[in-house]
Amino acid sequence: MLDHIETDVVFAPQLQEVENLNKRIFTKDELSKDSYYVKSALMTKQLKSEIKKWLKDKFDETSDIIDQLDWGSVPETEEGYIWKDTKTYLFYTMLKKVFKFAKAFDKLDPEPFDDKYENIKYFWIDGSSSSSLYSQVDVLYYNSEDDFAVSLETNEWENVILSRWTNKDSFMNTYNTIIEKAKSYKWKRNFWEYDYLKVPNLSLNELRKYEEFKDKLFYAANGDECKITEALQTIQFDLDEEGWKIKSEAAIVMQLNWIADISFEKPDYRYFYFNRPFMIFLQESDKELPYFAAQISDITLFQK
Repeated sequence: MLDHIETDVVFAPQLQEVENLNKRIFTKDELSKDSYYVKSALMTKQLKSEIKKWLKDKFDETSDIIDQLDWGSVPETEEGYIWKDTKTYLFYTMLKKVFKFAKAFDKLDPEPFDDKYENIKYFWIDGSSSSSLYSQVDVLYYNSEDDFAVSLETNEWENVILSRWTNKDSFMNTYNTIIEKAKSYKWKRNFWEYDYLKVPNLSLNELRKYEEFKDKLFYAANGDECKITEALQTIQFDLDEEGWKIKSEAAIVMQLNWIADISFEKPDYRYFYFNRPFMIFLQESDKELPYFAAQISDITLFQK
């Protein structure tokens, strides 16, 4: 959408969510083309059919949000807009990825999380686990039992980055701090027999409607008046001992009105226990930035 209006979105008053959008930090450049579908065009009933066909052909998927949009007032084809000053655009995207660990991690009997939540499912590595699991864990750094990060490797060259250190400022600042700590860490980078790993299973299926965006005016670079009439996003993901799968959709419907003339003691044992609030990032191995980030605090929101 930002490329289409050729400027930042500015509301009055401005919203923090919109400021984050304007920064354009996480883009499709951090993803392989076979993992996403993007479409932006005048909103027509023909476009609806086109999107559904692409999703079926590319991902063998159906959309959870397309039918929820208001298609009643849009024309059948783009020709219906030719003599109109007000046009409606749809900006749509779907992300889908499935990747597996080379060898499934061991399951752990349910345990607490953050001393508040009971019967939480985990996968893990302990002293009785097969050493073949060690190579799936890359130690980024370990400074203490409250300050560490690891990367779990998958068959598909995807990295699942987990960090016990959290920063509520922003995902980008948190990620940059993780990378800087990893660069300066000089001790054992390999996971070995005296290391332990514990990661909670994660599962989420959520739809969010951005009502705070609705009907707020902003202006394109050429002065045209713009208004977001609908904004929806879904996120579905599952992480367990076998791997990760994620599906996410986003749709923004925008009306455009043409306006004329307008350092520490190193321990012998390391416990990589993600049983308190932590961060998770997903990143393709050959990309500079992650394409997904989340802070896990209330674990009950992420368990089946």
